[in-house]
Amino acid sequence: MGRHLIDSIILSSREGVRERYPLSLISKHKMKYILPATALLLMFLFSGCNRQPEQFALTYTMESAENYKMSIEIDKDRRYLIRQQNIFFDKYAGIERINTSEGQMTDEEYDQLSELVSVSRLFKMKDAYGFKQESDPDNPFDGFIYQIIFTEGKKTKYISIRDNPTNRFPDTFLQLLRFLSNYMSDHSSL
Repeated sequence: MGRHLIDSIILSSREGVRERYPLSLISKHKMKYILPATALLLMFLFSGCNRQPEQFALTYTMESAENYKMSIEIDKDRRYLIRQQNIFFDKYAGIERINTSEGQMTDEEYDQLSELVSVSRLFKMKDAYGFKQESDPDNPFDGFIYQIIFTEGKKTKYISIRDNPTNRFPDTFLQLLRFLSNYMSDHSSL
């Protein structure tokens, strides 16, 4: 009885008429091509899904020209180095002080960062944003520049962003920037 259940396939038409077609119409010759083709199609569809990046290195810098600079470098071994410099006050004091903090990301932190990097699809982003627009002297954030250097395997992506109200980014990318900014704040020496 169970064998007869797989001897035919039921297809519904647009009009709701259900018809039974014997599987014998699909020859064994055609079947050996259908199964691998279906498997390849499924692999292709799922390959478009976000994958976790391989080991990667990432540098994120935010800077207000001649005022303030803060950056984080994360290497392939999950070590981080955070640098902070108050350029404005250092300039008037006649000294250069760069405060640094370093350490190792936890597995949980690195996994969260890895997921955010994956969904942000950095390699698909443009290299520059906000540099074609005129600067706005009334906007105190107009001088802010954000830079990301992302290396995975032998590929490196450079992204530079000048803060501008016309810039539009996916939420996933903004979450990545928020994570990196919060991480720097939480792990810096100041």
